[in-house]
Amino acid sequence: MRIALISATALVAVAGLAGCSSSSEPEAVGGMTECTMEALATPAQDAATALGADNLYTMDGVTCGGGWAVTTGILGPKDAPADGPMGAPTNFIFQAEGQFWIPKTAEQVCGTYNPDEPDAYPADAEIPEIVYPEGCLS
Repeated sequence: MRIALISATALVAVAGLAGCSSSSEPEAVGGMTECTMEALATPAQDAATALGADNLYTMDGVTCGGGWAVTTGILGPKDAPADGPMGAPTNFIFQAEGQFWIPKTAEQVCGTYNPDEPDAYPADAEIPEIVYPEGCLS
């Protein structure tokens, strides 16, 4: 099942106030954005489209913490058959800045990976440890 995406303008108008939480209640992040699947639908689709104009991102979930969000979903072509392969599992990382979710890459925020300690949180990571596994290890 594909999630219908609405325009960024409409999403911002509807989203209004903000937070980031893995619980059902949004947690305030600068008082301006929400960390919900609905609030991240357009930024996640925009990130998918940036990778290819014909991409569609079907979001399955979101993990939030400390002003950061990691979406999980399937990235594939818009014309994928409903009964066939939809695409590849893909995560997108976002940082809250005011009322916007800014996309980040793992290379930008995950820090220095240590193969001797593959599950260790790097000291130079920008992304908070609470969302590090979902954003950087999956």
